[in-house]
Amino acid sequence: MTTQTTSTSSGSFSIGHVLGVAVGALVFAYGLLLVPVSLLGGFWIAAIGASLLLAVLFDTEWAGDRWGISPADRRTLSLSFGIIAVVLLVSFVVVNYAGVSGPTTETGSSSAFAPFVD
Repeated sequence: MTTQTTSTSSGSFSIGHVLGVAVGALVFAYGLLLVPVSLLGGFWIAAIGASLLLAVLFDTEWAGDRWGISPADRRTLSLSFGIIAVVLLVSFVVVNYAGVSGPTTETGSSSAFAPFVD
């Protein structure tokens, strides 16, 4: 006697997956929009969005079924791309925070009414 089992994936995309892919795609698109202003900054933000998108995408059962990836490999890929996204985000914040000068003090007098003074 043989038994036959069929597996059906019930809802391989959760609301978290959909939101994660949407946020990743929006960050990626925003990065591409910034490329004309700052080439490095735009690509950096686009890479953050792409990494986030791939991390969420590889977390779904759909990715495993579509590309024949085992659950253990999906977890590894998802975690790897998630770590890459976090490292890129933290390094972006650190580099841009270090590049912004702090408060400056201005000596001398300046007046908003200076153009109207004779």
